Amino acid sequence: MAAAPSRPRWQPPSTLPPLYAGWIDGLLAGPLPHESEATCEDCAMWPPAGTSAGPDLFFHRDTKCCTYTPEIPNFLVGRILDDPDPALAPGRASVERRIAARVGVTPVGLSRPPVQALLYRHGMPAGFGRAASLRCPHYRAEAGGTCGIWRHRNGVCSTWFCKFGRGATGEQFWHALDQLLAIVERDLARWCLLEIGVDSAVLARLLPRGTDRGMDDGGLDAEGLDGTVSAETYRALWGTWQGRERDLFRRAAALVNGLGWTDVVRIGGANVAAFARVVVDAHRRHGDDGLPARLAVATFQTIAVGRERVRVMTYNPYDPLELPRLLVDVLPYFDGRPTAEALRRIRDERGVNVQPDLVRRLVDFGVLIECAWT
Repeated sequence: MAAAPSRPRWQPPSTLPPLYAGWIDGLLAGPLPHESEATCEDCAMWPPAGTSAGPDLFFHRDTKCCTYTPEIPNFLVGRILDDPDPALAPGRASVERRIAARVGVTPVGLSRPPVQALLYRHGMPAGFGRAASLRCPHYRAEAGGTCGIWRHRNGVCSTWFCKFGRGATGEQFWHALDQLLAIVERDLARWCLLEIGVDSAVLARLLPRGTDRGMDDGGLDAEGLDGTVSAETYRALWGTWQGRERDLFRRAAALVNGLGWTDVVRIGGANVAAFARVVVDAHRRHGDDGLPARLAVATFQTIAVGRERVRVMTYNPYDPLELPRLLVDVLPYFDGRPTAEALRRIRDERGVNVQPDLVRRLVDFGVLIECAWT
């Protein structure tokens, strides 16, 4: 008994944008995992033809997961502005529009407008992947829903996937990498301000407002709710750099472009080093496809039952797992006894030969969990 293979889908040329890919290559001992379910032009969350599943399992075709306005650190803003590729022109224009609007624009980078952040927080999860009002400003509807700043996207957009080839095992790695890149973006954006020489009065206004990503959602005052920023507020945030915003962003990019991973760790210090260790360990576990010595059935939710198939939800509501009914019926054999013994008893008593790679998939998706002998 083996799991049905996934249908091939379009893959982007690189899982990470070039800047981050170089850094993470310097961190990891092996290549990044290939996520066969991480697709864009053939979105894994689009409903298949003739499906009978509920609409809450799928995204709209004109939004996909692009219902999120990314926070872009100053050095990535500068890389977008400096990229001369004509294909990136729509993406540069979308960034220019955000800068010109001034809302959420600080020397740290581009943060989400307060109203959009409010809608995002309170519209989850029903609106995610479905609400056009949440659609990313860099989304290119005229180009089939591609990302205008793909080559210079931030950590969230580089590591967030709806589904993972190895289920929870993949999710753990990519979430750890997202956390690492969040710290890197925050610390490098602030380091750039110090290297550029932004005065302390501006720093004092920016740093207390910083979140883990180094940017905030703005205040829910009248300006924030109206999607505006007063001249006084904006001047206080930029100081002598007002009117030279693009110059600051480009200088930040120039500072970061030449950094290697060892430089990033030196600048970020213990925070970056700690998160990097977590990523390395998650990467090691992702590369391990062996079976635990003993397994037990985990708690999971059955969301659809048919004569031949059962759909269950485990680690992620976007990634339910469809299993043969016959396999579900023999799961109780995994009760903490040695895995090899459980497989032998299933074969001898039920006449079902469960292949190790299918057991590994059940472990990855959290249907079975490793347990210690008691």
